[in-house]
Amino acid sequence: MYQNGIFAMKVGLYLAIALYLCGNSGWAAKLDKANLVSDARFLMHLDLDAVRKSKLGSTLIKWTKAKEGNAHMIKIKKGIGFDPSVALNSVTMSGNGKEDNGIMILKHNAETKKVLSLIKSQDGYWATDHTTKDSKGSYKIHSVGEERGRNEEKPDERGYISFVDKNTAVMASSRKLAAKAIDLVKGKGALKRLFPQVSTSIKESKLPFLIGYADIDQMQEVIEDPNIKDMAREVAFVLGETDGDLVINARIVAQSVETAEYMHNMINGLIGFASLNQKDNPEVMDLLKSMKISRKQATVSALFKMSVDKILEYADPELKQLDIDLGIDLNK
Repeated sequence: MYQNGIFAMKVGLYLAIALYLCGNSGWAAKLDKANLVSDARFLMHLDLDAVRKSKLGSTLIKWTKAKEGNAHMIKIKKGIGFDPSVALNSVTMSGNGKEDNGIMILKHNAETKKVLSLIKSQDGYWATDHTTKDSKGSYKIHSVGEERGRNEEKPDERGYISFVDKNTAVMASSRKLAAKAIDLVKGKGALKRLFPQVSTSIKESKLPFLIGYADIDQMQEVIEDPNIKDMAREVAFVLGETDGDLVINARIVAQSVETAEYMHNMINGLIGFASLNQKDNPEVMDLLKSMKISRKQATVSALFKMSVDKILEYADPELKQLDIDLGIDLNK
């Protein structure tokens, strides 16, 4: 969807930086509207503190460290002096729904000197100063990537990052957006009110760790599928845990009540059809029974709730069977 936007920024650079932004995860990393731009039409929030606290997340992390990933972790630790598996506290992305227009805010507890050393060693490194709107602070915006002319800036050819304070870094696909992100962190240009669909979905989970939202009507420029445009106005989802259960809550606001009714009947029909074909497969039947579809006016809600213990029971000791023929191969 965002092939040339925030999701397609300098992936290699950002993944490297994300791995190096490490430290003790000791403070809250929940979704905060203060980290969302005022004209936001989409958001994605990953609370890595919550992932580490969750039963499913902690189990997968332990498994990863115990297997082939552990040797890689040890090698990195020897090279940089700390354990990257502790990683970030949270990552929050938001934007106005246009191409090449989005920002990323990272909460961390890092030694920024080490991160800067990594960045400065990259080809095409360049730094500029940004003075905040209230003129009370000046911050360095660091960038790497393909060389450019002094007044030329092309999205996706360079990546931009600034360390606004000890626990906050901002990233963007352009210097202008990086400056906007700095101003946001300093209290200028934040979203006034969290989207109602997100607020409602969060309530279904005591420990939400992945939150997403998109205003489809306002993202016509980047959404190519006409079926999505014709059927949905807003989409929100939350993935988390509650009292030992994995909970996935998705809400779709349809273009009309009639469209919502059609979607509700279609999804329930697909679940019913799948149930008939999977009677001899108890694992898939349990998954299907854990999904509840409901509708209120033009809003269709899907709630999936299943015990984490049961989910892990379906996997062998090396988690090789977790895909359960759902078209997802976790081993690739």
